Amino acid sequence: MSRTVTLKPRRAIGWDGASAVVEITLVGERQAQVGHEFVYRGPQPECRPCKVRAACLNQVLGHRYRIKKVRDVTHPCLLNEERARVVEVELAPPEASLPSRAAIEGAVLSYEKIVCSNAACPNFRLCHPIGIEAGMRVRVQDVGAELECPLGYSLVSATVAYDD
Repeated sequence: MSRTVTLKPRRAIGWDGASAVVEITLVGERQAQVGHEFVYRGPQPECRPCKVRAACLNQVLGHRYRIKKVRDVTHPCLLNEERARVVEVELAPPEASLPSRAAIEGAVLSYEKIVCSNAACPNFRLCHPIGIEAGMRVRVQDVGAELECPLGYSLVSATVAYDD
């Protein structure tokens, strides 16, 4: 006689749809502040002998993160030449300039940077956003104000999300 058993899934602590997700990493003591944002640049040679490197190196290369919570736990860190503190992070949706014709909420596009070297332009940081590389797929979350471009491009500011 065969018997069928139905297993119930365990309940999660937090929510990402239906499961618990808390992204944890380590950052240098000086960077460990709620609200601090950083772009994950990948492992460094100093990380090779570290016993907790798996916790440090679990972000997506090139993505921008924001610290949500700082924990009391610290570990020695060769990279920072200080102690590294355990923090909870979340993806930080970057702001960028987009051509007006492509700025449609919900649209997924391959990001192309604006060709401009005018670092004095008030839109320079939007046209050269930290955490978004040329060719990266992004989803337009929110379309903002129209930007005045000295080069004559028709641009708007937009909040985007990584689409990978």
